[in-house]
Amino acid sequence: MSHVKHFLFCLLLATSVFAQQPSGVWDVLAYGAKGDGKTMDTKAIQTAIDQCHAAGGGRVYLHNGTFLSGTIYLKSNVTLSVEAGATLLGSPKAADYPDQTSEYPTYDEHPLTSKALVYAENCRNISIEGRGTIDGRGDMLDNRGPKDPYMRPSFKYRPRILHIRGCENVLIKGVTLQNSASWVQTYQGCKNMVIDGITVDSRENKDVENPNREHAVKHRNTDGMDLVDCEVVRVSNCFITSGDDGICIKSFSPDKVCRNINITNCHVSSGASGIKIGTETAGRFEDIVIQNCTVFDTWGDGLAIMTVDGARIKRVTISDISLRNIKRAGIFVRLNTRNKKYGTNTTTNKPALLDILIANLQGSRLAALGCSITGLTDYPVENVILRNLNFEFEGGITDVKPTSVPEKADVYPVGTMFGATLPAYGFYVRHVRNITFDQVQLRFVKEDQRPAMVFDDTEDLEIRGFKAQSVVQTPELIRLINTRKTIIADSRPTATVAAFLSVYGDKSSAITLINNQLGQSKQTYFFETPSLKASVKESGTIQ
Repeated sequence: MSHVKHFLFCLLLATSVFAQQPSGVWDVLAYGAKGDGKTMDTKAIQTAIDQCHAAGGGRVYLHNGTFLSGTIYLKSNVTLSVEAGATLLGSPKAADYPDQTSEYPTYDEHPLTSKALVYAENCRNISIEGRGTIDGRGDMLDNRGPKDPYMRPSFKYRPRILHIRGCENVLIKGVTLQNSASWVQTYQGCKNMVIDGITVDSRENKDVENPNREHAVKHRNTDGMDLVDCEVVRVSNCFITSGDDGICIKSFSPDKVCRNINITNCHVSSGASGIKIGTETAGRFEDIVIQNCTVFDTWGDGLAIMTVDGARIKRVTISDISLRNIKRAGIFVRLNTRNKKYGTNTTTNKPALLDILIANLQGSRLAALGCSITGLTDYPVENVILRNLNFEFEGGITDVKPTSVPEKADVYPVGTMFGATLPAYGFYVRHVRNITFDQVQLRFVKEDQRPAMVFDDTEDLEIRGFKAQSVVQTPELIRLINTRKTIIADSRPTATVAAFLSVYGDKSSAITLINNQLGQSKQTYFFETPSLKASVKESGTIQ
């Protein structure tokens, strides 16, 4: 071969589609992808990922097109880059999302996994980034399952957009995830993750004012983000609108832990709860911080913390949150014993819910339902601080009848589990040990005759700097039922009320009132029985 021919041959080889390794970029168009939104590009994208991985890693590049695909498998050291203007478009055919076995338990079946558009398991150093769009095409899914009265696709046929399991060093940045057929993105058993600056747009039922939201159109249970048994996670600067829960932290494994999770600077609007720990809670949850977020136009609960399947939840801090237009409980904290098992797991832990700090929250247009913090007699919620809350509720409940609140120890937890309204327009608290309300202000838009707060079976309760609205027909501002070791200080009603405090239950004892301003209370106390008067000590009252 002449020197000239040899040079030309080497030049041709260097510029061929198989010699991209020096640049670190694997362009899917070079591997046969059409990007026309009609031709299936699954094979081309997967080939690029496989060769990138085999070469030691790099970037698989989608640009200048719409790339129709079924399941693609991300691999270690590979970044899937979806450029601005490009779309990875999910196939509308369920058959293009194959099932695969997995070592990780699932929500319902085991070892069958849920389908996904992008799937990764037991990988390291993987990324999905760019300013482009990944469209799950959930509204076009062709298999909706047998005999569903609301035409919702069966769970096993509904692919997620992202399903990342058992991976370490994960980065999801900048992309838009939209129109999922199921949970938008699930991360299970992952460690050291950053999810930053992404947009989720998967709210199929747009009208939050429609009380029949699940049946108005096909409801696909599109959670915005699910973190399952993950550790060392930072979620920041995200905008999430989802058809079901917005951001959820879950556990399927009784021997696993959700730990060191920080959620910050996010905007969440959802068809169910906004930001939630649960419902699936088999393992432990520790050291979780949620801060600087807005939750708005949400059909379910605004902020929810719950253990229902044996989880031990400890050290959760929620601060600097704005809540607006929440259709269930603004705050819902619950410990119960549903005790669901996942996959092949056969054990259930003993539940615990303790060391919770909720501070610096503003809320308006909160549901007339009210907020609740409840445990069980044998498993009380412990060590809760609520500080600097300023809440305005819709109110409007004037037909107030004394009713007992059922325990419902083993049912699915949701803010309305005790009924359409709670005994208090603000907070209903039951089976709790060591709880503090510090500098809390409550009011309502429409006249509401319920007490502002009701406490049942609490011990070591402290209320300081409490201000709450009432009406003349309100029987009492604060109701205590079988409470022990209670301090109420520096508090007052902001309008006329029949009584500042009522005391019920023969277990009530050691109640102390200090420096309260009660000029607008027609009477200070109401006692269920005269003997309960001895349970109260008062000093410094200002009339």
